[in-house]
Amino acid sequence: MRGAVIMTAWRIVIRFLRPRETMAQIPVDPPAEPPVAPIRRDVPAGDAEIAAVAAARGLPILPECAPGVAANLALLARHARIMRGEPA
Repeated sequence: MRGAVIMTAWRIVIRFLRPRETMAQIPVDPPAEPPVAPIRRDVPAGDAEIAAVAAARGLPILPECAPGVAANLALLARHARIMRGEPA
């Protein structure tokens, strides 16, 4: 009985230790070119412009949410400038 247990244990160990295909050996198609979207350099700023852009897209902005929307758009504009290598 003990011999059978040892043999079973060795079979399990050998199964996990044998070489397997590595990621480098698996053929992979070359990546497709990413879609190129037009770069929009302007982010709406100011209450009137934010309201106009939101209305054009059919997105209502509640008055109590307007300050948060403006703050988030200002942060987005800052991140966009940084990503373009412009001064923040």
